[in-house]
Amino acid sequence: MDIKEAFGIIYDGLISENSVPVKLRTNKELDSILLNQVREALDVLTQYYKDKETVPKKLALAMVDIYGAFSFQAGYFNDKFLEELEGIGIELQEKAMKLFSE
Repeated sequence: MDIKEAFGIIYDGLISENSVPVKLRTNKELDSILLNQVREALDVLTQYYKDKETVPKKLALAMVDIYGAFSFQAGYFNDKFLEELEGIGIELQEKAMKLFSE
């Protein structure tokens, strides 16, 4: 995966109208395929930007409040699924911290 493709996946997966968080809020289903692509794209971009002082605004925008994008009120989903989503939010937040700190 190249950098341009990784940016596209991040945008599609986290910001667009068809993003994982939007699908969760509207369809109440998790797009695992897109989520896994987002994970891979974040790893690619983290590696690419690890020695750079700055990252593009578009990338930063995608990661702003990433934990919150996977946080839902009790009762919105069953408890087991809420825990899974919380874990995803934490995982992506940790990837964001790695991206911005290395």
